[in-house]
Amino acid sequence: MVLRHQAATSFVAVCTLAATVWLFIVIPKGFFPVQDTGVIVGVSEGPQSISFPEMAARQKALGRIVLWDPAVESLSSFIGVDGTNTTLNSGRIQINLKPLEQRKTGAADIIRRLQPDLEQVEGVHLFLQPVQDLTVEDRLSRTQFQYSLEDPDAKELAEWAPKFIARLKALPELRDVASDQQSGGLQTTLVIDRNTASRFGITPLMVDDTLYDAYGQRQISTIFTQLNQYRVVLEINPEFKRTRRI
Repeated sequence: MVLRHQAATSFVAVCTLAATVWLFIVIPKGFFPVQDTGVIVGVSEGPQSISFPEMAARQKALGRIVLWDPAVESLSSFIGVDGTNTTLNSGRIQINLKPLEQRKTGAADIIRRLQPDLEQVEGVHLFLQPVQDLTVEDRLSRTQFQYSLEDPDAKELAEWAPKFIARLKALPELRDVASDQQSGGLQTTLVIDRNTASRFGITPLMVDDTLYDAYGQRQISTIFTQLNQYRVVLEINPEFKRTRRI
């Protein structure tokens, strides 16, 4: 059949090629189309020197603003160091939206509607993005796209990473540029009197473990219930964290 209609076959082939080129030019292109699965995930970020009670207060303020939106059904909020949050100044909010026939607004439009009110909360920033069924990485991030910088010299990386971020923020095509580099927190240098410690049988490892038990996020157990599970974290009483004794 093709050999009998060679002219027609060639004409169809040329038209198909021309249509393919035209569609490639005019059709909007992207990495993955943004889905509306009815769930929005948010990653909050506060100052690196923030305390747990202050981070909890700001996280609650973000949650109240989100719940005011008529398209939001419910939310779950998490702060503290765990398998996903690597630092105390970060948190997560999972927002469950009402069915699409009730809210009649896409997840991306809801995010744009929430952002002006969320930016009014001082000292914390909430990065929102719709949950996707198909993703490239399984790591929870603040933004939709990620760019990794590596350098064998930590000082050089700490110097150039902020400059790179500043250049990205200057681009009008981008918004919500963030970094997971945590190098601006408060630090305290502890000098151990090893001679005195050795006379009492105290090793540097024991000092390190004691301080981490008191001020860190050491998980010692997990309480399981019928509906949830709760991590038990070891710490000292709050009044001893704020009291300085010499």
